[in-house]
This record gives sequence, structure tokens and C-alpha cells, in this order.
Amino acid sequence: MLKRLLLAGLSGYFYGKSASDPRQRPNLFASLALQEAEGSRTLEKIRTAKADEIPAWLDELMQRHIQDESRHARIFDRAVAYEGCEIDQESQAAISAMDSVGEGSLKRFHQREDLAEVPLANLLAGILVAEEAGVRAFRTILHVLPESMQQTRTGVESVLRDEERHVRYLSDALNTLGEPRLAEKLRRGIEERVFNDFEKILKHLVERNQKRPVLTRASSRPATLV
Repeated sequence: MLKRLLLAGLSGYFYGKSASDPRQRPNLFASLALQEAEGSRTLEKIRTAKADEIPAWLDELMQRHIQDESRHARIFDRAVAYEGCEIDQESQAAISAMDSVGEGSLKRFHQREDLAEVPLANLLAGILVAEEAGVRAFRTILHVLPESMQQTRTGVESVLRDEERHVRYLSDALNTLGEPRLAEKLRRGIEERVFNDFEKILKHLVERNQKRPVLTRASSRPATLV
């Protein structure tokens, strides 16, 4: 429990500091846009890899989840535009950011190159834990975003509602599949891995802004609704 609280505190510090600093906000929103887009692609790949195992009721919920994640990516892309920037999609930083989440992350964690080799419940548990982290992050971001940023706040509020719904349906799915404790086992495994790299993570959280990978570049593109 102490490890979990410490990690939650570090995560809150990172998201709060990044969202409250105008110099860091574009990079934060760009990172979230890339994560949500990769999340949508990963869910679609899970649907394909596990098509024979996914019951119709769950497939319907997953399809909605996929659509939600794509919409979230557009919301954060628009938030980047409101900051006068655009995502540098071809940068090494963007490529690395996408590889660090979604399908790449699941494959590394489960040590499998083919998602079809990973039990469906394990894949769903991984998505659930990621969605829980998203809920915490978006709550922190909303807490520190200026009230004057109403368009961005409205978008993040919408994302948060979706993420909370995702957590509920994934939790219900694991219960229905007979694996109610699997997510907790996964959380503990992730915590152990994170603490093995604790010094590296702490350094990343406190290092000066200019040392962090930059995902955005200046843009003259108008921030229109998508």
C-alpha cells in the first residue's frame, strides 16, 4: 500500500506540475493525444487477436471504447492547438512515446510478440489498470487547469467521464470472466517493476524541462472543433 501511495503521489506531482505550467502543457497534451490514439489501435488489435473468445456483449463495449479513445486523441490534439502548437508525429520522441504504451507495453509486460498468446483476461486487466491511471491523471489535470481554459477543461471532463465508464465495464468483464483478482495482481507486478527503476523515474519527474523529449512544434493552424 505504501508503494502504491508513493507512486500515486509522484504521478500526481508530474501531471499537476505539467498541466499548471504553460511551458509544459503542450507537451503533456501531445503525450496524452498519442497515448489515446495508441490505446484505440491496441484495443482493435486485441479484438482481432481474440475474436473467437470475446462474447458479443463485451465486443460491443470494446467497440465503443475504441471509438472513445479515438475521440480522446482528437480532444487532446485540439488542446495542443489551443496552446499554439501541433504534434510532431514523425519525431523520435513521438515514436518512442507511442511505443511505451498500448500494444508495445502489453507485449513487453507479458513477454509475448503475439497478443493472441496472452489470455484475454490478462489483456483486459492491463487495459483496466491503464484506464485507472488515466482517471487519476485527468482528475489531477482538471484540478490545476485554469478556469479560463474552458474549452480544454470541457474536453478533459468528457474524457474523464468516458474513462470512469471504461473502468466500470472492464471491472465487470473481469468478474464475469471469473478473474476478479487479476487486476490487483497486475497492479502489484507493475509496482514492483516501477520500483526497480525508481531512481530513473524520479530523475525524469524532477529533471529540467529542456532535458525532456519535445513532442510539439509551433503551429499556425487554427484550433477548430473536431
